[in-house]
Amino acid sequence: MERYLYFRTQATDASDDDSGQSACWPASSFMGMHPSARNALTLHFKSMTRGSGQEGAADSAANLDNNDSVVVTIPNDTHLTAMKAITTAIATGRSFTNSNFFSPLIIVANDDSGGTEYLEGSGITACGTITVQAAYTN
Repeated sequence: MERYLYFRTQATDASDDDSGQSACWPASSFMGMHPSARNALTLHFKSMTRGSGQEGAADSAANLDNNDSVVVTIPNDTHLTAMKAITTAIATGRSFTNSNFFSPLIIVANDDSGGTEYLEGSGITACGTITVQAAYTN
């Protein structure tokens, strides 16, 4: 069963209307993650709109930027804790330590004011910037 990682930076339900507000990727699209500040972790995914065959030879140098990303906020210098929780959730499908529920949808960061939700054990405190690359228009 494929697992999916969900992120939402929009607090207001009525304003959640574009990919910069919330997005979900299959775990198989996850490329990796790295610290991007003392209190930020950036996760990279294969692009959801720039699939195989859309990349032109002229764009090969730019392919390093041909991915989607999400920045999550964490307490200062706790990157490894967040990385462990994210990779464990991907590997096991378990996102809540006090539950036997194994969902295909792993909520990593949800800033919805009606009920914020962050991957348990990750230390994540907010969802920052969600970047979904625009489709190529060659």
